[in-house]
Amino acid sequence: MTTETTAFHYRIFNATTEVPENEWNSVQQCVGDTFSDLRFIRVVESTMAADTCCWPVIFYDGDRPVAISCITRYRADAGILTEGIVQKLIGTVREFLPSFLHLKIVFAGLPISAGQRGLLILQDTDHEAVVQMMDCALQDIAGRESAALIVLKEFENSDSSWTDQFSRELRYHKADSLPMNRLEPAFESFDAYLAARSARSRSSIRQSLRKLREAGCHVVQIPGGPEAIERFTDEAHRLYLEVREKSPAKLETAPVAFFHELSRQMGDSAHFTFIYQAERIVGVSCSLKYGNSYQLLFCGIDYAINDQAHLYFNVMFADMDYGLRQNVARINFGQTSDSFKVRLGCKQVPLNIYVKGRRIFRPLLWLIRPFVLPPIALLPPIETFSKKRPNASKQTPRDQPRSGNKLSPREQNSPRDQRPRDQKSHQSKDLSFNNCPSDHP
Repeated sequence: MTTETTAFHYRIFNATTEVPENEWNSVQQCVGDTFSDLRFIRVVESTMAADTCCWPVIFYDGDRPVAISCITRYRADAGILTEGIVQKLIGTVREFLPSFLHLKIVFAGLPISAGQRGLLILQDTDHEAVVQMMDCALQDIAGRESAALIVLKEFENSDSSWTDQFSRELRYHKADSLPMNRLEPAFESFDAYLAARSARSRSSIRQSLRKLREAGCHVVQIPGGPEAIERFTDEAHRLYLEVREKSPAKLETAPVAFFHELSRQMGDSAHFTFIYQAERIVGVSCSLKYGNSYQLLFCGIDYAINDQAHLYFNVMFADMDYGLRQNVARINFGQTSDSFKVRLGCKQVPLNIYVKGRRIFRPLLWLIRPFVLPPIALLPPIETFSKKRPNASKQTPRDQPRSGNKLSPREQNSPRDQRPRDQKSHQSKDLSFNNCPSDHP
């Protein structure tokens, strides 16, 4: 389907097989986004078809592709961002109405919890025209699919100069999404990272590593490919499902075929960590490397021996070691287990979503917005490194010095940072890793 507005127009494709790859890649590779890689979209398209429909969209200025998006339809929990008493109230209602607030939603972006942007635009194009056309494309698909909500996800504050047009002019509600826990490496390996930690936190990390050895466990790390497919068994998938079940924010459930196809499609760009106790798998994680970024996607652990072997911590340590050795500019640890990841040295990057209700849900969203789209406080960074940091002079791939755990002026001035932080555990100066988070990265 093609829709035109003067020189600007867009095409909606019903499948990735219809997409002209050279046109799509001219935008995707310029912007450098992992999750808009057609290979990754094919993974979602082919393995999550029972729950998800995908429509790749290319936006043109004349004959030139200037923006891309993958619009998806997915039945999701509209109360995913709620907390406290509202979350408990929704849980109580669902004891009698299990489908309460599980709505058909059209997303700009894939139904994968990775903090990815749902719309990619080249810098040298008319952003305002693309935003207008994006709304048209979303409204078109939402109308055909009888969707209750439209959601654009997830944009950093640096995108607000153009994404805020959705809220200013097109009647979307701008809201906080879960922040991304991001580490900007200043070390070439986990050993160098460990050497730079304060004595107390270094001792705690070494204790966790020792617990893994004493439990008789060993780590295997491999890229995507036939071996990863063979190792990612139904039992490995069960561990992922166990972690997902404990997560407070459940958007998607990836089937075992997702991990197999990810390994097949992404090849060396995919990375898997497996932890075995003798021959039995007890821990697993899946990550992606793309350009200067390393992204942790999902993990799974055997909770029966987690306290004994500190499995969650050791999965994170193993993935961090691999990411550091890739010489990337950033490691994204995901959007949950915030307190633990901040103690690792991550900085929380605020992310925004834009939400519009349709039909009865338009006025209803105005009424319930404070409850279903609550403000989300950022955790303050915690200094976990010693003042003398050996081997910490490494430059990033961008050849710019790191600023440690300091927030940028934009983030310091973000309204989200001014909100009261009522989670006392987040303020703790205890840098030990004694309490394992229960949710996936």
